[in-house]
Amino acid sequence: MKNIIIHTVLFIMFTLFMFSCTQKADALIEKRLSGELVVKEIIKDCFLITHSYPWPGNSLIVKLDQKDFIWIDTPYTPQATAMVLDWLYKKYGEHISIKEINTGFHIDNLGGNQELKKRGIPIYGSTMTCKLLREKSKNTMQKFRNWLKAAEYKKYYDTYSNFIFIEPTIVFDLHREQTIECGKEKVEIYYPGPTHTYDNITVYIPSKKLLFGGCMILSQEAHKIGFAEDGNVKEWPKSLHRVMQKYKKIDIVVPGHGNAGDKSLIQHTIDIIEQS
Repeated sequence: MKNIIIHTVLFIMFTLFMFSCTQKADALIEKRLSGELVVKEIIKDCFLITHSYPWPGNSLIVKLDQKDFIWIDTPYTPQATAMVLDWLYKKYGEHISIKEINTGFHIDNLGGNQELKKRGIPIYGSTMTCKLLREKSKNTMQKFRNWLKAAEYKKYYDTYSNFIFIEPTIVFDLHREQTIECGKEKVEIYYPGPTHTYDNITVYIPSKKLLFGGCMILSQEAHKIGFAEDGNVKEWPKSLHRVMQKYKKIDIVVPGHGNAGDKSLIQHTIDIIEQS
């Protein structure tokens, strides 16, 4: 009798353990919306959107309560942005509220703005982003297209040949610290100074201890700074030191390209810049 009870208890414990593991595995999803567009839940309610068009670029959607979502940056194109929105509405319902933040003026920050504006989604961005978009986006896009002249990149080249840029619809002065209320959360926007571009901002979500660094932060896989002609490489490390000074509680850092990591990505980026 004693052995039967012990075996029964062990069986129940094992079943509960396996159920718990299964539930945990099911909680984090990875959804491929197309051959070039993937949604991956990196922690609960935080969805990394990776659009490879042609190079993988990141945006991030965070669910902050039952109906409020913050979206930081966008995929490269309105079409990919529409696919993400369709997935999001299907999963959570049409009643949800979304706010978008553009962290810079490059196409991997705001290429989907046309679709967001069409659907009435507010787009937050700085006056500096608007200014640079007007003054520099044409030349920057020409360089971008120059990288895409090989035959295998033709569809990307064609997409970017007559691209229409849409500015943020709600603008702010990046030299003043900003918060955006999203549900019960106050999402923090911070400009540390020039980095990858002169307008790159960070977005911090206190409840998640999550920092979206965008293109001012390099992933662990990165070993060079890449395109930085629209920024200030000399000031970049100084600006990143300001980020580290301001945010002591960071568990997750999302770079503009590559895998998310922890706060060591900030120092990793500084090291790469200083070795360049």
